[in-house]
Amino acid sequence: MEFSVSVRDTEIPLQMQTIDAFAASRAQSLQSLRDTAQQTARYQVQIHEAKATLREAEDDLVKALAVKTRKEAKRMALTDAIASAKARVEELTTTIHELRTKNQEYSAFISQQSLALSESEGKLNESVEQKDETQEASSWYNRVLGFHVKGGCGVKFTFKNINTNNPNEEYNFTVFHENGTYSLLSCEPSLNDTKELIHELNKTNDLFKFVRVMRKMFQEAVPQGSLAATTGEHEESAFNSASAPVLSMSSVRSDFPGKGNEHQVEPQEGNAEFKKRHIHRRLKSAVLSPGSASSVRQSPRLKVRIQQGALRALEAPMLGEDLPMAFVAIMHGHTSIAPS
Repeated sequence: MEFSVSVRDTEIPLQMQTIDAFAASRAQSLQSLRDTAQQTARYQVQIHEAKATLREAEDDLVKALAVKTRKEAKRMALTDAIASAKARVEELTTTIHELRTKNQEYSAFISQQSLALSESEGKLNESVEQKDETQEASSWYNRVLGFHVKGGCGVKFTFKNINTNNPNEEYNFTVFHENGTYSLLSCEPSLNDTKELIHELNKTNDLFKFVRVMRKMFQEAVPQGSLAATTGEHEESAFNSASAPVLSMSSVRSDFPGKGNEHQVEPQEGNAEFKKRHIHRRLKSAVLSPGSASSVRQSPRLKVRIQQGALRALEAPMLGEDLPMAFVAIMHGHTSIAPS
């Protein structure tokens, strides 16, 4: 019994030690758990702070990415704009080059047209001058020889200044040409040997000679006796002593087109204004002053070309007022055409 009590007394301290040790261990464990809990709490706070910092960093990153994206977009836009501007500059450079080329071409074209216009004006002035000369010559023949040509059914040649007693008396004949054959439609007054003359005309095709011979036959047929006949025979030489207005070869060419001839007499060079100013003076002095119109020589080829022009006038009787201009050369041949 005592032994049991003593055992119990011995075991109690041991159990008390064990309990104390367990309590101390439990307290230490609780403390450790408390420290761990506190540390965990601190870690959680740090984690929250880190998360907040991370969210802020993410926001900054998003903003930075947005800024970078905008800047990249701007850079791309600027790059495209620069490329477009360069292309536009190249296009404008090409356009400027083309415009300069066209401007040079237009300038050259305008220069050519200006030269052509100047030449045309010169030719026009020369043509007007030649027309004035031809009209003056036609007027001279109409006035001095009383020569008129009228178109209709054939071509009617009329002469005055045949009869010295009656200079206004008209002598005329009408020539018709068709299918390469001449025919005399009328002759007033009538003459002998006209059939032989027409036959000779169709044989030689020399209309100049035919007109001159007809005029001479009119002179010889004037009923004025021996004195009248003598006067008629020498009237032509009297007309030859009065120099007729000389038609320039260029004037004849303008009335009777044909191929050029290097042997043709070309118009003398000189001041056009001077020539125009002295046309009337020259024509007037040609009638009043002596001088042989036969001194003006024209080549046979030119004579043939003038006759071809007269032939075209015969074949086209509707020319009307242009006929006297065409046949001025015929009467001009009466006084000035001779073989060169």
